[in-house]
Amino acid sequence: MEPPARKRKFHETNPVHPQKPMKPTKVPLDKRRKRQDAREISAQTTENAFRDGQFDPVSFVNSREYEVKSLLRSMNSSKNAQRKRAFQSLPRELRRRTAAHNPSRVPRRVRETARREFAEDNTTIRKRRRDYRPSARRLNANQLRMLSNRNDNAGAATEPQNPTSRGIRSQIRSKSSRYRKRQRHKTWLPTHIWCAKRARMVCKWGFSLAETPNLKSYRPTYRAATQDGSIAVDTSYYATILLEGRERDLKRSLAKFLPPRDFAVIGRSVVFGESAQSTWMYEEGEWPERPITPIEIFWCPGDPDQTDERGLRKVVLRVHPASWDDAWKVATTCATASDCTCKNLRFEIGSIGLIGPRTMNILRALLNTSLDFEHMPANRIVHGSGGDPRLNSFYLRTLAPRALFQGNSNPASSLFDTKLRNESVKAQVSQKTLNSRIPKLVLGETAGSAADTRIPCVLMQETMGVRPGPDHPNSRSTSSHRWNILLPWKWVRPFWLVLMRMPGVRLGGLKELEQLTLENGVGYFPTDFPSTSAGRAEALERTQAQLDRIKRRSTMKTKSPSQSELTILDRKANFGYPWDEVFGADNPMACERPKIWLITPHLIRRFWESPQRMLPQSIPSAIFTAHVRIYGRGNIGSSASVYTFSGSAAKLVPRALLQHARDGKPIDSLLEKLDSENGCLGGTGQSDKPPYSLAGFVIRGSFGFCEAAPVATAALAWAEARESELSDDQGALSGWCILQNKGHGIKRLAQWTAI
Repeated sequence: MEPPARKRKFHETNPVHPQKPMKPTKVPLDKRRKRQDAREISAQTTENAFRDGQFDPVSFVNSREYEVKSLLRSMNSSKNAQRKRAFQSLPRELRRRTAAHNPSRVPRRVRETARREFAEDNTTIRKRRRDYRPSARRLNANQLRMLSNRNDNAGAATEPQNPTSRGIRSQIRSKSSRYRKRQRHKTWLPTHIWCAKRARMVCKWGFSLAETPNLKSYRPTYRAATQDGSIAVDTSYYATILLEGRERDLKRSLAKFLPPRDFAVIGRSVVFGESAQSTWMYEEGEWPERPITPIEIFWCPGDPDQTDERGLRKVVLRVHPASWDDAWKVATTCATASDCTCKNLRFEIGSIGLIGPRTMNILRALLNTSLDFEHMPANRIVHGSGGDPRLNSFYLRTLAPRALFQGNSNPASSLFDTKLRNESVKAQVSQKTLNSRIPKLVLGETAGSAADTRIPCVLMQETMGVRPGPDHPNSRSTSSHRWNILLPWKWVRPFWLVLMRMPGVRLGGLKELEQLTLENGVGYFPTDFPSTSAGRAEALERTQAQLDRIKRRSTMKTKSPSQSELTILDRKANFGYPWDEVFGADNPMACERPKIWLITPHLIRRFWESPQRMLPQSIPSAIFTAHVRIYGRGNIGSSASVYTFSGSAAKLVPRALLQHARDGKPIDSLLEKLDSENGCLGGTGQSDKPPYSLAGFVIRGSFGFCEAAPVATAALAWAEARESELSDDQGALSGWCILQNKGHGIKRLAQWTAI
């Protein structure tokens, strides 16, 4: 038998590195071995417990002492082998919230277990810190004054109150007052309490919104949105504006802030209420240089009894909250001038967005309808009414499903009828009342008012966008798996709770929307449109956050920030980017700084095909948004410089660099070689213009799973991009460019495509 291995000492020499002493060996505890010891009770052979053929209890206990101790030790280790804490028994999406070691943050069913575990482990529970802000102290003073007045009034009472449990319970105020206090500076969405337990919340545009789920969701989001699932996002923060008036007055009002001859005004299917139109809103009389925000417009179906234009019609505008103030001001001004009424339905209409290939199947299961979603035309609008989705929830699957969604043949009974909308909200029953009626439903009885409640809703189909394919750079494929469900504000939460129980549905937030728009090659408002008022505010906010991160760096552990990083403060006036370098405003001979404005995606092709004399005079200072894809290896950082080719270089350089870039090699050496061989590229031959010039900057970039390559969204100058070699395939305008990250000298070949 080999002798047992002894532990090494620190003074022993290391045969590989003699200068470093060897550390003592530590055998790691194997979890499998630990479980095996917990299930197998070791024993040993002892002497005979019987003396002279008679049983001796003392000798028997002494002989079996090892087995008894081994049994107790095995029982204890088996009990704690796979022990889970109280917060670990919850679903994974709730563990982050409950891992704060606070019993009051776990559900009630495991709250006592959590308190017992914390008492056994002597876990310190951090109590809530006191708020020393003046507003909080003033609030506490008001509360103390109210309590003192309440005590004075209670002393004057003649008859004592009967302290019954029901009376005390009725005196307790509802939680709505406490929740209302938390919404002094922001507004909660209908699904806030559900999302706050499972997502990271952020305050933006006056709302408390879900930024991203607590679980890692970058790759699962792409798989769910493109392969086998659906992403659900609470989009109730979108503002809803209702215009009401005669048809010709509504058209005159829309024409004041929409592009000329927009399809929302002259389109037959849009005016009849069959489809929606995505367009841009402009300042009144400021087309095309003053865009405000992208909007969704659709007309409500007209009353069939009123065939003339004197009947009242309704037009619905869906506006992003970042541009709410400007959009509401323009809409009210134009509506008043055209004898139309403008209503604010901000907190009366909510919506849920679904993105993914299983969206149609999920809508059929949620609404229990037989509508053929696959063969519907693009941007289709479906008006209808549905029942309470909780009646067909998972706990009532034994019953025959009820037809919840029905097509709306009467245009008067729509979502935008105030009377019908309020009646549906008043008829809503609580979950507790609905649970008490479940036994009656199982026995075949009626559910009373719960089954008769009709909820007006609108289904909107949207096109997520077009994106270039991975094999063919200029080929375009459409992704139209996006639907929005418009509901009354109070009915969003019941629909959401039933929706999130369905298989294949994942929670999405603002970051997931940014990721999917980047994958599909479409713009994300307001981040990707920095020259609008909302985009300017977003750029300044991100610039300030970046500057705060630079200032928080420790100068002892990291290098001091460079001068280029400190110039971020100077870029605030130009949307966070040095546009003066692009338009030459930094030239001391320049008279004045050019006014930068945005060319919206709907005007790119119209301007590109128009002659120069038909374009606005300020077109040299215009910018537009483009989708950028890198060829070869590399990454794209925000604020990276984008250079476009011009002149003869636009035809020679990209074709020579393409194969070199696909091999994953840097193109710097090849650019120098081409510069030395071809005189017209370096400025010493036929042309004095450099082969490429600064045309814009990258707004955001990441790795695109769809194209298996780095992708980004960039803002490019119109004057510089128009000189590059263009390729037009299936309506996509694209060209070649060079990307260079800030602070790096490596250049990479890329292709931009106008959004």
